[in-house]
Amino acid sequence: MQSGPFASMSPWYGGYAFQGLVVLGTAPILVPLIVGGAAGPAEAGLVVAALYMGQLTAPLFGALADGSGRHRLIYAAGYLLLAVGLGLFPYAQTVLEWFVLALIQGLGVAATNTVASMFIVEFRPRQEWDRRIGWMQTCYGVGQAAGLGLAALLQQAPAWGMLASAALMLPGLLLGLIGAPRGRRVAQHAPAAPAAGPGEGVAARRHAPPRQMFPHAHIGPATGALLGRFLADLRSPYALFMLCWLLIMLGTWLVYNLYPLLMQQVYGVGAGASSVYYAVGAGIGVFAYAPSGVLGQRIGDGAVVLAGSLMSLASVGAMAALAIWQPAGVAVLGPLAFVLLPVAWSPLIVAGTAWAAALSTMAEGEAVGILNSTTALASVAAAFGAGVLASRFGFDTVLYLAAAAMVLGSLLLLPLLRVGAKGAE
Repeated sequence: MQSGPFASMSPWYGGYAFQGLVVLGTAPILVPLIVGGAAGPAEAGLVVAALYMGQLTAPLFGALADGSGRHRLIYAAGYLLLAVGLGLFPYAQTVLEWFVLALIQGLGVAATNTVASMFIVEFRPRQEWDRRIGWMQTCYGVGQAAGLGLAALLQQAPAWGMLASAALMLPGLLLGLIGAPRGRRVAQHAPAAPAAGPGEGVAARRHAPPRQMFPHAHIGPATGALLGRFLADLRSPYALFMLCWLLIMLGTWLVYNLYPLLMQQVYGVGAGASSVYYAVGAGIGVFAYAPSGVLGQRIGDGAVVLAGSLMSLASVGAMAALAIWQPAGVAVLGPLAFVLLPVAWSPLIVAGTAWAAALSTMAEGEAVGILNSTTALASVAAAFGAGVLASRFGFDTVLYLAAAAMVLGSLLLLPLLRVGAKGAE
């Protein structure tokens, strides 16, 4: 039996890294360059928004996989959709064509990312989840860092970069199917846990037996019922956390969505150099995933989320300040300030996922589903907003709004820390 630090690795994680290379590496740099250079920042924001709109279909793919049992087929379809959306992108000539192809890319991301998580939570024992998800996300992050480095090399020829990204989906698919689970999901044999009482709080739910991440139900009624339960509890700590998360993610994605254009317009840093800075931050962030989980167990997930939000605020706040004034001839300060933002993503996503499941009175999978939907909603809004703001008022305005959103989100987190501390007692 395999043991040691790599015991929780599976071959298909390597294929998943290829998708990280494209989805968080080359595409975020090359798509805005192609559309922004041809049509303008507002149009680039619209096309980037289509990518995230496609990702909103993730619950549909989860329900389809659960209902049909065709997990591997849906997982493979994600790579094929990405290959089509990426490969045809350089040949498009209108905003509508770019929009449709970006939407296809988003569908591919939704299909593969959703089933990748299901491969773990539905086919592996509960005690393996944390380690396997940690390794899977680490591989995805390594792919992102490699993709950003590749984007730095290809930014002078973005069309060729998109074609290369499409071609990389073939080895990604072939490797991604090696060792991927087959057949129906493995039942998690655990007795149903009684509902936690008011005094049991966060600590009790953290150690409750697992619930499946994607419920077996038709997506329409299931989604409506889930939204109804959330809206009925708008005064809960979980609802306040979702508001905080929306604001923090809005600030984050306002910077990310048109990143190469922003760095060029505000600091005079070309796409090649800005990609390298992004790769450095993403590379450092890979090593922060596991420590973030350990730190969350020691000081509480809420404290780690706050730390991540303050790191993000420090990054964006410094970038906004440097947009107003920076020493003459020192253009490197803006990109250096940005490096902290992708590093902060690791504690945010690790602790944010755990804290969402702990704060909510819903099933953990439902709570995390709403968290992911909130992230996608913030991404779409930020893509539209960044494009419009940049075209009308300049890219520096994007930074000011991002910093303001993060300040408000961080402040609203403070009362939640007391709730988390009481629940853990």
